[in-house]
Amino acid sequence: MEPIFGFIIYVIVAIVVSVVAGKRNGALIGFCYLIAMCVVSFGIVVLTSNITNGNGIIAGFMAFTAPLLGLIIALSTSTDERKAIINGESVEYKKCPFCAEAIRKEAIKCKHCGSDLNSEKTLE
Repeated sequence: MEPIFGFIIYVIVAIVVSVVAGKRNGALIGFCYLIAMCVVSFGIVVLTSNITNGNGIIAGFMAFTAPLLGLIIALSTSTDERKAIINGESVEYKKCPFCAEAIRKEAIKCKHCGSDLNSEKTLE
């Protein structure tokens, strides 16, 4: 395989991992994942190339360890909805006081139990 094809595959994998991280934790986190994966992969390629006396095939395969680790970390972190269920509130979600499911902060009616959330605000 030509090196450019390996690079194109790496870019596609890195973008997919950053999109997954962005969907789970926000666009800024996804962009940070992309930057971190590129920096870590570059370091791994340089280190592996020096250790193996310039063996590009091994260095190229080792570059894919950063996106793999990034995907594992992105999938193991809690989503914003899960954080709202655990803590009661997160950046975009809050816990419904009636059914304890995650709903958007702007919601006026719970999509899970159908409770009117405006009546809950007037009680406070």
